[in-house]
Amino acid sequence: MNRTKVVITGIGIVCSMGKTVAEFGDALFAGKTCIGPIEGWEITDKRYTLGGQYRAFDLREDLPNADAKRLYRFSQFSLVAAHRAISDSNLQLAVEDRDSIGTSFSTVAAGLSEAVEISARKYFARGDRSISPTLWSEFIPSACTTHVAIHFGLHGPAATHSAGCVSGLDTLNWGVMQIREGNADVMVVGGADCMFTPFMWALMNRSGILAPTPSDGGSIPRPFSADHDGIALVEGGTAIILESEQHARLRGARIYGEVLGVASTEEARTMTDLDDTGKAFAVTIKKTLKDAGIPARDIDWVCAHGTGHKIGDVAESRGIETALKEHAFCVPVSSIRGAVGQSFASGGGFQAAAACLAISNQMIPPTLNFSTPAFDCKLDYVPNIARISRVRNVLINVAGVGGTHAGAIIGKYGI
Repeated sequence: MNRTKVVITGIGIVCSMGKTVAEFGDALFAGKTCIGPIEGWEITDKRYTLGGQYRAFDLREDLPNADAKRLYRFSQFSLVAAHRAISDSNLQLAVEDRDSIGTSFSTVAAGLSEAVEISARKYFARGDRSISPTLWSEFIPSACTTHVAIHFGLHGPAATHSAGCVSGLDTLNWGVMQIREGNADVMVVGGADCMFTPFMWALMNRSGILAPTPSDGGSIPRPFSADHDGIALVEGGTAIILESEQHARLRGARIYGEVLGVASTEEARTMTDLDDTGKAFAVTIKKTLKDAGIPARDIDWVCAHGTGHKIGDVAESRGIETALKEHAFCVPVSSIRGAVGQSFASGGGFQAAAACLAISNQMIPPTLNFSTPAFDCKLDYVPNIARISRVRNVLINVAGVGGTHAGAIIGKYGI
């Protein structure tokens, strides 16, 4: 029996790279970045001063009637991303069966940062009477999914994902499965994380994964490059509208691409380091290809995880070699992290958006800040300048803390 085809009809972006899909694409292909000096507090460790803050964000610009005082920032990002994606898809909720529209958002840190900086300080200063009775429901991970569902009146399947950096792709993959299984006609999926507070910055600094501010005056991160030295932390939100092909065609929707295959795996090895052999990357890629039903040679671009983390870059390159074999040395591989950094739960959505834009523009975004290949990084990383190229099928790789891995293949619709 033929399974239901799932297509992408809307994209919502929340970051300083642009408010619309077109603005985001223009910046991405032009080699621009959202990473710059951090502002807002005095950073103690001057080695780490670069990140991707979204200082211009204001919930009320998009949703003037939303409760900006009550919602934590990650929920605000999710709500605006969903609003922009629904608008981009021209999905008319007033005439849709909202029992058949589901919701799935993701977050890594949820409201932890704000809870520590604001609510915990109030508690220790003035006691339990200083805590809002609804606070517990606002900083937990599921708040982002719930607020999107409530605001737009979506009654279909709902779930929240939180599995490190794969979380954003996990929501997309789960949404695809809901539509394939007939549980929904439409899924609004996405992710958001906001980590720019003194506590969270100190937490990430102590983790040892942040890239230091380069002495050469350049930017970070530097994926797959010999001088790669860690990640660049970024805040942001993304949302994707998934629909069954039948539903999209009946309403005359513009289709960005088709989600051909999805997969996930777990290394079950350690919380803080990836297996540098790349085995888990290879297994995930093979499973994604199998689910898509296409051979390795049909992949035209690998939208890599590529964060600038030394072990991660090498593991991913080795995994691509193992999974794609001889095709690994023919297919362009690039990372958009030099532009959008490591944004945790929104990262998978940024990659899905990049895949759709690459297909639309027949152009591959560059790997920014690239000099010479790092040890055992032997592939074609599209250094620094976007490349015009035939793009029909895009393989997305994502990996996260705890050894989680996810993959997706987005294809040009109708070929």
